[in-house]
Amino acid sequence: MPLTMDNIKGLTLLSINLVVLVLVVWQPLSRRHDDSDQGTDRLVKLPPFRKPSTRRLLAFLAVGLAVSTGIIGMRDFQVLRVYQVFVSDVIGAIDRDPAAATAYAEHITPLVPAAVVGYLITMAVVLPATPGRRLVILLHAPLFVAVSVASDSLIGLAGTAAGVPAGLVPIAGIYLEYTLGFMMVFRLSFTTYALPRVTSQPNLRRGDWRDTLTLLFCLVGATGIIGTLALVMIEAVGDHPVTVFVIIVSLRTAISDFVYILLGLVKWTGGRRPQPGPERPALDVIIPAYNEAVGIERLLRSIDRAAAAYGGPVRVILCDDGSTDETSALAEATMHAYGHATGEVIQGAHGGKAKALNLALQRCTADYMYRLDADCAIDSDAFVYSIPHFLADPRVGVVGALTVPKEPYGTWIDRMRAIEQIFNFGFSQVMLSQVDAVPCILGSFTAFRREAGLALGGFVSGMFGEDAEFTCALGRLGWRAALDPRIVSYEDVPPTVKDLRVQRFRWGMGGLMNFGRFTPFGNGAPGPRFWYQLPKSAGTRLFSPAHFFIMILALQYAAIVPGAQHNILKFFGFLLISFLPGLVPRLIILVYYRRLDVLPWAPLWLVFAMLKRVFLLEAILACGVRPVRPPLAVRGRYPTWSAFWRPAAARARSTTLP
Repeated sequence: MPLTMDNIKGLTLLSINLVVLVLVVWQPLSRRHDDSDQGTDRLVKLPPFRKPSTRRLLAFLAVGLAVSTGIIGMRDFQVLRVYQVFVSDVIGAIDRDPAAATAYAEHITPLVPAAVVGYLITMAVVLPATPGRRLVILLHAPLFVAVSVASDSLIGLAGTAAGVPAGLVPIAGIYLEYTLGFMMVFRLSFTTYALPRVTSQPNLRRGDWRDTLTLLFCLVGATGIIGTLALVMIEAVGDHPVTVFVIIVSLRTAISDFVYILLGLVKWTGGRRPQPGPERPALDVIIPAYNEAVGIERLLRSIDRAAAAYGGPVRVILCDDGSTDETSALAEATMHAYGHATGEVIQGAHGGKAKALNLALQRCTADYMYRLDADCAIDSDAFVYSIPHFLADPRVGVVGALTVPKEPYGTWIDRMRAIEQIFNFGFSQVMLSQVDAVPCILGSFTAFRREAGLALGGFVSGMFGEDAEFTCALGRLGWRAALDPRIVSYEDVPPTVKDLRVQRFRWGMGGLMNFGRFTPFGNGAPGPRFWYQLPKSAGTRLFSPAHFFIMILALQYAAIVPGAQHNILKFFGFLLISFLPGLVPRLIILVYYRRLDVLPWAPLWLVFAMLKRVFLLEAILACGVRPVRPPLAVRGRYPTWSAFWRPAAARARSTTLP
């Protein structure tokens, strides 16, 4: 593309247009507009959320299928063709080369914009919201289409100017569309759902630039390597739009996994893990318990064995949160038989896990503490290998463990959870801890400094995911998180799909609440934990329902517009292959940890992954939906002409949300 004055003006206007659109998407992400939470920083008070609903889930799937069918069309690809024409017209208006613009636009398969639009329309129909809120949700659709057209046009112009083949430029476009899609679902969530208030914890982080640079270099390296692999695969199978799309989407997970590998190399060159020394400072262990008679003895006995291996003073404080079974009696009897630790049981009202933890925290005197869930157990070396992290680095405020299911495994869910946990806490989270990018140290085993917990004000009440909130809040206060696979804890796994549904529903709600609380947009993003891993994890979860539309749209495209490189049979083949980049690394890590007995169960991973997405969707559909504020209430947040002449007291009242 020759650079003429007209071209420069066109590029400038298009760039300004894209910046304005992105700012419109970005503006609500600071969440300064939301006053749903009527509590304080350590006490969340939200309107009641809805329970999981199979009827609501089926309604979403039925409406979604109807919407995607309407988008795709039964005879031709008219809707997506219109998108291609938009992009072609924008590029042609600037480049003055209609042939090149058309050639580029024809290689675009806007499945991501179509999927996001379908997702937004379906949510507007299915969510139990007011008419005003439904309209606001629908208005996200044209906004996202405008952002996508502008971004695809800019990429096309850049590719034309650089002489990049038209079939390769859309690869960058798909990645950018995914990023913009993440931003749009963030906007949808923050403007629609009732979420906890943004944290008031100050940002005391310092010295994060080394972690940031390290992670950025790893991201660039991983993207370059996997991008090259994508080009090789596209060259081998042809550049049909849908095959390109499936390849890019499948390799998106591979980029994250390769980042972990590169971080592992950084970790390997950085020296050994902290080793146990002669020091044995006193430890306090706090346990919240409600009707845990089945497993409480196992946990308490495991603590005594760990105290024996540790050799220093260990005190256990169990807070019975109003149990109606024999939890207290069994706990007292087990502690009475202790040979190495000491312990006591305190009574609390049935106020929830966080309140029980805070009651126990008030009784603690040791500098180093352990928070354990009552349905877990710990390895005998858990104290031995966790304390050195605190002694070796004064910046470390919290330490986590490799958490695995209790053995023996009895169900297929046990095996799937083992695959999930061994990869996460035996590999990916360990590598992320190298740059302090771990967003959650599980409550099944959380070692932390008492001064850090007290400075924070204890555990937050009134929201799911208090362990993730605790980890992120400590991060804002300047404390780093470490994770060591030599520390092993064992947890109960839901025995049935029904129980798994309850667990994942709770985790889905907790993840959304925690991300809303620590939004990095306009509230500070201190370190990779906040600017990379937190939005990446939240975006992957929140964007997950849109993949339903992507699969349906791609399948219908394959059926309606078959070609030599693509048809329904090949679509299913590519779809199956797309799960391999996520499964293969997990199997390798299983081999590394010598869990060969789990490998034969690997084919069920696809079923497990799909169930997780379904249960996550149920959580998203169950969040409380905020009404749209009247114009007068909103108007008070922004300057008006009357603000310059009205009395100061009246101006103050006008800027206060009701």
